[in-house]
Amino acid sequence: MINGNEYAWEDIQVNILGRLVEGITAVEYSTKRQHDNIYGRGNKPRAMGRGKKEFSGSITLLQSEVEAIQAALPKGKDLTDIAAFPIVVSYAPEAGGNITTDSILSARFTEVKKGGKQGDTSMPVELPLAIGDILYNV
Repeated sequence: MINGNEYAWEDIQVNILGRLVEGITAVEYSTKRQHDNIYGRGNKPRAMGRGKKEFSGSITLLQSEVEAIQAALPKGKDLTDIAAFPIVVSYAPEAGGNITTDSILSARFTEVKKGGKQGDTSMPVELPLAIGDILYNV
């Protein structure tokens, strides 16, 4: 907690393809690393080994944002055809405190799925990401 206030959704700023995105409703990303016990004689680990890192994530945009990105692409292309790009996520609390920025590197959209149903008042589109690296607190 910072000065009695916790980070809130309104404190998040996301830059995608070089611009601040206003029509974003969710952002999620994670780092996973393989850790294995190494056994020798006996039944307890003798050491620990570490392996590869994996990155995953997704962003959810309002369909108007998806269509704006789509409109910038050549005819016949879709968001999965875009070359790898960075996503910058900043947590900037309005009430003061530390600004934290994470950089998602070499992101690519892996799927574009649209749809809607009766009663919807907006059309959020979840876009899964393939991610090359995540740098935290840069």
